[in-house]
Amino acid sequence: MSSLATFSSIQLNKLRQQQDPSADAVIATYAPHALKEMHEVLGALKTNADLLPAETKVPLQLLYQDIIKQHTLIEKAVWDNGFHFFSRHASDIMLLLGFLSLPYCYAAANGAEVLVRSKRIMADPEKRLLETAEFVFDVMAPHAFTAEGKGLVAILKVRLMHAMSRWFVIQSEGWDSKVYGPPINQEDMAGTNLAFSLIVTRGLKKLGQELSSEEVMMYVRYWNGIGAMLGVTPALLPNTAKAAYVLERNIRERHFRASEAGQKLTAVLLTYFRKATIDSPFEGQSDAFVAFLLGEEMSKMLGVQTSTLQSLRFEPYQFLLQFQHKLGLQKDSYGKAFQQFKNAWAKD
Repeated sequence: MSSLATFSSIQLNKLRQQQDPSADAVIATYAPHALKEMHEVLGALKTNADLLPAETKVPLQLLYQDIIKQHTLIEKAVWDNGFHFFSRHASDIMLLLGFLSLPYCYAAANGAEVLVRSKRIMADPEKRLLETAEFVFDVMAPHAFTAEGKGLVAILKVRLMHAMSRWFVIQSEGWDSKVYGPPINQEDMAGTNLAFSLIVTRGLKKLGQELSSEEVMMYVRYWNGIGAMLGVTPALLPNTAKAAYVLERNIRERHFRASEAGQKLTAVLLTYFRKATIDSPFEGQSDAFVAFLLGEEMSKMLGVQTSTLQSLRFEPYQFLLQFQHKLGLQKDSYGKAFQQFKNAWAKD
């Protein structure tokens, strides 16, 4: 998919000025006076078999048609390989999304500024984590893109949520695109897509899983397909291991630094983890686990206060997982991970 060989600063600067015109056109049509109508239309979509009402405004119809078209352009083998990879590592991947992928995103200072201003994670981190987990399960389900699945609908809703966040941030006072770049731009979206794919595979390796380059690319290519449907330009969807490595490195070197916004987001997340892990094996260890996954440099950027000794406590856990994996003692699946998710989030 990617046509950029080096992902130079000149190329990335240009893409940083681009957002998602198709999704933004929908919000421009509905906001601010017809947002209730848009939410009612989206709320009625439960599975991919559900159709938009005939009277739906044209930009929304065109956006959904584009998402469906993007799905058809991806080879079936990409979806099959990516799903099987996820299913083999599902429980660990879901753990890593919260403890690694989200704080990794917070290290991107300008992108973190958008998240603070949109206030969603700051006001209710539990809901944000729940929404993220639901989205991943929806797009990684074995029948995610069949009529009974929810993948296409979930992608439509998230894409419009991003566009709504862009609209809200731009409407708020104090946003300076010359300083931060346009909110939720192409470069930021590409970085987030890598956080959910390439960075997750690095996390799996930290937990002791042995992955080949081809296995890593199975998962990256699956998320390339998700990214395309979410509006990421093909130029920012790497189709080789080298291209994925270069893109992630260049985005990280351009934007990762200590920032008040990133540290605020991380503090809120860690506070939630400390409460959520009570009576679990991670009780009292959640900060150290995040630091172990992020590494020392990024932990310092985000203000994660933990010692090297505390982080090293997770080395035995790493080798235990590796040992279990080699002996075939750790059997995972989409169904097992999804059941764990439902049990964990069940309301009394």
